[in-house]
Amino acid sequence: MPFHVLVIGGGIGGLTFAQGLRKSGVSVALYERDRAKGDRLQGYRIHITPKGCRALHDCLPPELYDRFVATSGKPNTTLGFYDDRLRELLVIGDENAPEHYIDSFKSVSRISLREVLLSGLDDVVNYGKTFTRYEQLPGGRVRAHFEDGTHADGDLLVAADGVGSRVRKQLLPHAERQDTGALSVSAKVPLDDETRSLLPPQLFAGSGFLFGPQGKTVFLAAHEFRSRSSVARKPEAGLLMDNAADYIMWNIVTTWERLGDRDKLERMDGAELQQVAFEATEGWTPQLRKLIARSDLDSISIFPLKTSTPVKGWETGNVTLIGDAIHNMPPTAGVGANTAILDAQLLSRNLIEYAGGRMSLAEAVGGSRRGRYPCASRVGLRR
Repeated sequence: MPFHVLVIGGGIGGLTFAQGLRKSGVSVALYERDRAKGDRLQGYRIHITPKGCRALHDCLPPELYDRFVATSGKPNTTLGFYDDRLRELLVIGDENAPEHYIDSFKSVSRISLREVLLSGLDDVVNYGKTFTRYEQLPGGRVRAHFEDGTHADGDLLVAADGVGSRVRKQLLPHAERQDTGALSVSAKVPLDDETRSLLPPQLFAGSGFLFGPQGKTVFLAAHEFRSRSSVARKPEAGLLMDNAADYIMWNIVTTWERLGDRDKLERMDGAELQQVAFEATEGWTPQLRKLIARSDLDSISIFPLKTSTPVKGWETGNVTLIGDAIHNMPPTAGVGANTAILDAQLLSRNLIEYAGGRMSLAEAVGGSRRGRYPCASRVGLRR
């Protein structure tokens, strides 16, 4: 029986991993609890670093990497730091830096990236499969059980099922998530001549942080497309889910105690959260407050910031984890998706070596874990 890999979870890490195995001819099946392709739509963009781009280039067929580049926005080449009056403190990077096909930062809609990563996997992805538990079988194989009463057998089970990973809860029950006590209030603002005039030019060549009193920070970033013709636009869903509209994102990061009652805050709608944002930035630059006033109310959301409990290495077997399933981190570091992509690349490379007889399975899985620890240890996973 050929070597066969089971993947639990169809997020960025799981799909990148499946693409990497599929590209090299390794048998793989992915099980996703969503019932259809369009069930998991997230409206914000993410930054893919040069390392992340190299990993995607390694895992994806050439035509899919081309689509990833074509559907990404203008690259971010600078990072600015400002005070609460929008006075420049420091800018790093080069506004005129050329964009490279691989070795450059890419700004991409999560919706567009998901469409790219799902391409060509119709016979790999199984929808409507909610994982419940795994079982070790005689002979070294592993069985995944699902809520609908079905199961699937393979030689290796890879958990890519995110922050609430059921695989992690069974394999590493002590690896719990921790509430940091912080939160983020975020929104999209349509990018037009008026909103463009509110921000310094640097923020359209990158992103920036505004540092204010009482430990409050605002993150700002613009997402502009080079060409909308390459993106299948979804404007009927509003600005939040329109994956081809130019916009500015603002993000207020602070602690719950500085904003008020947590239970009340988590129940607020967009209009109420907009008022919270106004109160949180009282006395800040008028440009920021004008930006908040132009926010798309349906896009305003509040997110608790959590991180993972540091976990020491565990015994290598036929079950392992990648991405947020093992090293969930707050989005403030901006590396969660990139770490999942790098995990997927490293593990798929090692399994290709194993399938070719150049490495044992224990070496492939254990080496993958050890190889990614230096990247993840600073944000929640330790040896």
